[in-house]
Amino acid sequence: MRFHPLAIAATFLLLATGARAAERPQTSVSFLVSARNTMRDISAGDLRRIFLGEISRWANGRRIIVFVRSSETQEGRLFLDRLIRMSDIDYSQWWLGAVFRGRSANPPRVVASDDAMVKAVAMTPDAIGLVAVPPPETESGVGVLSINGKAPSDPRYPIGGR
Repeated sequence: MRFHPLAIAATFLLLATGARAAERPQTSVSFLVSARNTMRDISAGDLRRIFLGEISRWANGRRIIVFVRSSETQEGRLFLDRLIRMSDIDYSQWWLGAVFRGRSANPPRVVASDDAMVKAVAMTPDAIGLVAVPPPETESGVGVLSINGKAPSDPRYPIGGR
């Protein structure tokens, strides 16, 4: 599948722009996979490599579909600061280079809200995404990942605010 360069550039602009989130205190970001995905724990390093496109397939060989929030949201900023450790512009340029050099087939898909993220991940068996507040797993169709064995509620969770 080929993507038009302008369509790819527009996707990267969405990573760097978007509606401003209402200011609210937030201390962590939760990562979701479809309830059909058996993974429930991941290392922080592997999680970062997935969101950088360096790991593009699950253990079962299926391609990972990456969903992100805009860097204008608090969870988008925490994600970039704590996990990716890049500015929004650097992250966009990283993906632009990865797609154009053929290292990655598709850039992350930007999702507008936490509710939309939960729905997108629940409906896409090979997806991974992030939200500000994890939904109840039994009702949402998603699984919440622990990182390095730490749940989002654990004070030692690696993607928490500091």
